[in-house]
Amino acid sequence: MKKTVFIALTLALCLIAGCATQQSTSSDEVRAVYFLTQTETGRRLGYEVASFDGSRELKDQIRDVIEAMRTPLNKNDISLIWNDIELSEVQVFGSTVVIRFSDEFEKLSVIEASLLSSGVTLSLMEISQIRYVRVIGGEAGGTVFMGNQSILLDDEDLRLSAFEIGVYPVSREDNNLFSYQMRIVTEEEKITPLIVLKEMISGQLGVTAPFDGRMDIRSVSAPNQDGLVRADLYVPVEMDLTGREVDIFSIVDSLCSCRGVTAVNVTINGRVPSERNLKGCDGPLAFNSEFLGESDFGQ
Repeated sequence: MKKTVFIALTLALCLIAGCATQQSTSSDEVRAVYFLTQTETGRRLGYEVASFDGSRELKDQIRDVIEAMRTPLNKNDISLIWNDIELSEVQVFGSTVVIRFSDEFEKLSVIEASLLSSGVTLSLMEISQIRYVRVIGGEAGGTVFMGNQSILLDDEDLRLSAFEIGVYPVSREDNNLFSYQMRIVTEEEKITPLIVLKEMISGQLGVTAPFDGRMDIRSVSAPNQDGLVRADLYVPVEMDLTGREVDIFSIVDSLCSCRGVTAVNVTINGRVPSERNLKGCDGPLAFNSEFLGESDFGQ
């Protein structure tokens, strides 16, 4: 029975999400807000279009959306948020949002809580800065993050975990490294060197990524018994790497932040870095604080 309900919810969500996409406007202030709606074929998640002040701080925009979810205009729509459920806290971590409701959230049935979480997620995903949402109640925790794709799956929703790891991007102003806490949301249960390197060049770091992000990952091994990781990268042959040793140590120092990694052996296009005029970068390299800026030294 539970699986049937969730699959029905899935189909409804797929239909609505497609509908919302088709009717969206170019205005950042007009967004869909989701409710439980009564149709001829039964109840499902539906939406109404509402206007919001897109110039407000992100947390204030989130609170505005939650408040709008309480007051449907269509007589066939029902709020997913019970009157006695209050918004306790809003936390924003980059593109990930955590919504904490009051203890009354815990009184909801599994289906009611799932509908509310899905409605909140769909409504907040209308805000362009938000990619993942977690809904919790009272003191309850959990590590289930929902995104656009996870809602549209079947009853075995994609379960995402969020990790924070210290990486070392390149400051192009002084050609030094600086420490940066990078937040990674992934369906994997643990962070691997491959995931970290992918995230570093995926756009989070921009031009501060090693080699300006202009590289592809050919392979990154798991650490062996000695903690050594081998990373083979493709960097365009026309790119002059002379004097860019700091980019190699951006990779090395960042991957050494991963559990079990003590050294990294980087090759470029299958060859040692010295063949691209990178000095002192051949073979296994351990964490090196030489390139850290003064304010980041020892972090």
